[in-house]
Amino acid sequence: MTTQEKRPIVFLTIDIITFLSYYMMLLNVYSSKVMSMGELPFWGASILLFIPIMIISRIVLYVLYSIMNSVVTKKEEDRFLTDEFGQLIKLRATRNFNNTFMIGFVITMGLLILGISITTMFKLLFLSIFAAFVVQNLSEFYYAKKSI
Repeated sequence: MTTQEKRPIVFLTIDIITFLSYYMMLLNVYSSKVMSMGELPFWGASILLFIPIMIISRIVLYVLYSIMNSVVTKKEEDRFLTDEFGQLIKLRATRNFNNTFMIGFVITMGLLILGISITTMFKLLFLSIFAAFVVQNLSEFYYAKKSI
């Protein structure tokens, strides 16, 4: 398996672990924090914290992965995803990320019009962001595997 194929799998694992741990922590503190700060500020702060947490966890854990991969394979990681093929893979995966998030966002707003609660709306937005990260990683893996 090439590095271009391993990278999305590692990011997918990182994203799943980060999302599940953050979301479980969020549900544990939900009742106490909502009482002190209110429903909308709580969910707004939760989403604003979620995005940097996902980015930082990806950076830190990928650095650890690169170090471990270099130790196990005894070779330095190539500078991948810098050629035109890698850029094309990245662009297509980013397009799929954006489309997935926008579909989730539009569905959430449509359900909001139909009368879902604010809590459900923000949970669906979290799910939409997570689904977009998953689709991006799976797209990168698929495109690298198929050499598109």
